[in-house]
Amino acid sequence: MTPNRLILAIWRHMTPAMGETSRPELIRATLGTALAIAMTDLLLWTLRHMTPALPGGTGDPMRELILVSPFAATAFLILTVPNSPLAQPWSAIIGNTIGCASGVLCIWVLPFPVLAAALAVGLSVVAMAAARALHPPGAAMALNAVLLHFSGTDTGAAFVLATVMLGSVVLVLFGMVFNPLTGRRYPFRQPSETLPKEAISLAAILERLKLSANIGVADLSRLIAAVEAEATAHHLGHMAAGSMMTAAPFTLPPTATLPEMSAAFRDHPFRSIPVAEQGLYLGLVRQAALIEADAAATAKDLMIEVPTIAPTAELPEVLPHLTAGRLRVLPVVDDGRLQGIITRSDLIGVLARALRGA
Repeated sequence: MTPNRLILAIWRHMTPAMGETSRPELIRATLGTALAIAMTDLLLWTLRHMTPALPGGTGDPMRELILVSPFAATAFLILTVPNSPLAQPWSAIIGNTIGCASGVLCIWVLPFPVLAAALAVGLSVVAMAAARALHPPGAAMALNAVLLHFSGTDTGAAFVLATVMLGSVVLVLFGMVFNPLTGRRYPFRQPSETLPKEAISLAAILERLKLSANIGVADLSRLIAAVEAEATAHHLGHMAAGSMMTAAPFTLPPTATLPEMSAAFRDHPFRSIPVAEQGLYLGLVRQAALIEADAAATAKDLMIEVPTIAPTAELPEVLPHLTAGRLRVLPVVDDGRLQGIITRSDLIGVLARALRGA
C-alpha cells in the first residue's frame, strides 16, 4: 500500500461515523441533559440539608454543587440515546453504584493513588459485567471516587448511597418522564419469553454478533421495519396516501351526543370515526371510548389526537402508522381539512391488488 493510500485509509476511519443529528433531536437532548443535571443537584442538595447525618455545605443551592462529573455522561446516555442498553435504568443505577463502590473498596485496600485508580477502573468493569449493568460512566465513577478521596473528600458508604446511587435514581426517573413527553421511548424492556418471538430472535442475533451492548432491540426493530417499508415501496412502486384513502368518509360533529355516536358506530363498519367541523379535522373518536363514557359526553369530549398524513405522503410513510401499534385509522389531512381516512383494510386491499398485478 502506497503512503497516499495508507493516509487516505486512516483518514476514512477518522471521519465521523454517525449521521448528522436533526435540529429537533439536538434541542430535545440538549434541554433534557441540562434539566436532568439541574434537577439532580437540586434534589441532592435538598436531601443533604434535610438530613443531619450528612455533611452540610454553604446553604446556598446556587453556589453549591452536590454532583459528581460522571453524572454528566449518565445524563447524556439517558437523554440522547435512550434506547441504548447502556442507558437503561438497571445499567445506569447499578452500574454507577457498583463503579463507585469499586473505587471505595480499592481506596481501603491500596494506599497508593495510581494503583488504586487503575485497580478501581478494572474492578468496576468486572463487577458491572457480572451484574449485567454495563454503563461507561460507572468506570468513570470508580476513578472519580479515588480522585475525590485523595483530594480530601469523604467517599465512604454515605457518598456511594446518598450521592451516587440516589443521583442515578433521580437521573433515571427524569429520563422516564422527559423522554416519553418528547417522543422517545424510555425505558425498554429486554426480551423475555412473554414477548413476541420476533423480539427474542432479534435479541439472539444481537447476542451472536456481540452487539447486544451497543444496539437495543427496539432500535434494531425500528431499523428493520424501516428497511422493510422501503423495500415494499420499491417493489410496489410509489403510492400516495390520496390513492389509498377512503375519500369523504363519514364524520361526527364535535357536538354529537353519546346516543348519536352509538348509532354512528352501529351503522358504519369503523372502530374509529373522525370528528370534523365544516371540513376541518379535529380528532378521532374510538368505539371503545363509548363504553365508560359519561352520559353527557360529546364527541369533542371523547376525541383523541392521532397522527395524520398528507395526501401526497407515500407508502413508506403510511406503513409504520398502521402496521405498528394500535392505530387502525389514519386520517388524511391537507391544510387542516380532512380529505379521507386510510384503514388497515384499505391498506391490505391496496397491497393485495398491487401484488396481484405484479
